[in-house]
Amino acid sequence: MIIELLNDNYTQEEAKYLQLKYRKKIEKETIKKLELKDINEIKYIVGVDISYFTKNGKELGIACAILWDIKRNEIVESSYSKDQIRYPYIPGFLGFRECKLLVNAILKLPKKYEIVITDGHGIIHPRRFGEAVHLGVALEIPSIGIAKNPFIGYSKWKSLQRKKGNKTPVWNDNPNLLNSSEKELLGYAICLRDRSKPVFVSEGYKVDIALAISLVLKLTKEHRLPEPLFLADKFSRRKINSQKS
Repeated sequence: MIIELLNDNYTQEEAKYLQLKYRKKIEKETIKKLELKDINEIKYIVGVDISYFTKNGKELGIACAILWDIKRNEIVESSYSKDQIRYPYIPGFLGFRECKLLVNAILKLPKKYEIVITDGHGIIHPRRFGEAVHLGVALEIPSIGIAKNPFIGYSKWKSLQRKKGNKTPVWNDNPNLLNSSEKELLGYAICLRDRSKPVFVSEGYKVDIALAISLVLKLTKEHRLPEPLFLADKFSRRKINSQKS
């Protein structure tokens, strides 16, 4: 585990420095990625999310981690972590706000998991270090980003026909204005359910984009998000409501 990525007391400049530092480290390393051929070997994943509330003038968060059995398509176990949120919400720095709490929830689960999926971006990020990358690197585990809203890049997602499996790429910029060496595929906008808005899927850490897309489609039932993420959000909100009652 990389502890310095779980500190929530950095200035914005310090946080940016760490993102660039670990992005360069990833690019220099020869990292073996999980690929589409590996999908049948994956048995357990973890889906994580955080819900927020305010108490006595302080912002608090409850993270939920869902351990999911892919073969049986069912939840195995859930775990929680609660703490004060100290890092402000700043676009591009979500990992410093949430990853400490997410890791604390994940570490309470049996160590069966092989991939973690987050409700946040992976490399669809100005420094290619969104929350999914941040979390994967910190835990040194493969990760995938699945975000509900666009962040950076060029994509024709608004015109995407809303049918499960339909997807369109997210590029670093308009590919028609770039030469081949300048084009960078950041991820895909993809519909995981009929008649639902697309979500934005990208590589986090040690996962190939083709496997990421196949996996999130496999994990999605009747909701807009993959079931482990849907449940992590639902359970964390339920935990907050039980504390208020």
